[in-house]
Amino acid sequence: MWPFRKKIIVKETKHYSYRRRHDTSNYSIWDGMSFIEQFAMVTLPIMLCFIFYMIGEAIFGFVWWVILPISIGITAILIALMTWLMNWIMEKNWS
Repeated sequence: MWPFRKKIIVKETKHYSYRRRHDTSNYSIWDGMSFIEQFAMVTLPIMLCFIFYMIGEAIFGFVWWVILPISIGITAILIALMTWLMNWIMEKNWS
């Protein structure tokens, strides 16, 4: 399956003047996760989308094919914002 296969990444060193040097690695983030963690990473966004769907249906009362893309969009925007925020915090390296 796509998220569980091992990614082959060419190891290279990138030099940035504004942060520490880092080496890319050739292992997937899924390699270090247990089955329960992998299951949660797949199902939690689906459940969050379902919650937004139910709230949207209760508040607005549109047909299902209008509320479904809205709930998927809200979930995708929230995941993107959290990813951007975490990357921004990690780049700052305040410690």
